[in-house]
Amino acid sequence: MRWIVLALAAIAGAALLYRHIATAPGAADAPTRAGAEGAMAPADSPHSPPTAPPSMQAASDLDDRPFVEARAELERRAERGDARAAARLGRAFAQCNGYVPVDDAQLESWVVEATARGVVFNEGDHPLGPDALLARLKANQAQRARDCANAGGIDEKDPRPLAFRWTERAAALGDADAQALYGSLAFATYSARSAIVDAEELRERKRIARDYLERSLARGDALALQQMYLHHAHGTLYPEDAEAAYRYLYAYSLTPRSVELAPDALARLLDEAAAPLDDAARERARSAARALAACCMSPGAP
Repeated sequence: MRWIVLALAAIAGAALLYRHIATAPGAADAPTRAGAEGAMAPADSPHSPPTAPPSMQAASDLDDRPFVEARAELERRAERGDARAAARLGRAFAQCNGYVPVDDAQLESWVVEATARGVVFNEGDHPLGPDALLARLKANQAQRARDCANAGGIDEKDPRPLAFRWTERAAALGDADAQALYGSLAFATYSARSAIVDAEELRERKRIARDYLERSLARGDALALQQMYLHHAHGTLYPEDAEAAYRYLYAYSLTPRSVELAPDALARLLDEAAAPLDDAARERARSAARALAACCMSPGAP
């Protein structure tokens, strides 16, 4: 029974943090206009994260190969300066470790057995009934199937250091998506004790994460809008702010890249983000979001 609980929890808890990574390499242009919350330092400022020009050699010839077959070559190219290869490595380790396809019939069987044994899964403070749980599992598994279709067979005991290593590499090489996502992985390998022992390093990573995220947004990467939503919703890189979180998520929903998230999942997130706000706050957020979204209307990565 324990394996069923673990499997259900893994699928039900699929995070948004590292779901949307485009494979196109980004140009390492120095941002010169304001980012999300004010002016940013230019790319070669001493207060900005280190950035190297991305390699002209992209990993496009490896895109259709199964990850386990292409891994060694991706690592070689990433070490030589291929931002696209590094981004694919980071994506695979962050979201696809241990992934195996699960069909709807298997999910239904798991939910029936878990329900019969009295297992309850909560969403926040509210338990999910069997039908709601099954719908959530199907939606999340469908998203993972799309995201990890070519990345099965990864079996790392702890993929977090690898996910961060390659995302950090891709961000330093100028990949806009990796810069947006750096903050979602920057603290994954730290424990609560690290908050005291490694306080200075954590502060520096937070600074770099904010710089990268604002740089990605200034370059017009819609994924940065989605990440801004997460960090404002959970108070990680920025103070928790429900109206700002909804503003960024609504802006993301207006961009072409929002199709990377299943429609039902996006609608649910928008409803959840809007729930704490009154009508006036929602309208303010939506009005501001329309202006925000204008920066990021390209269907692909910048």
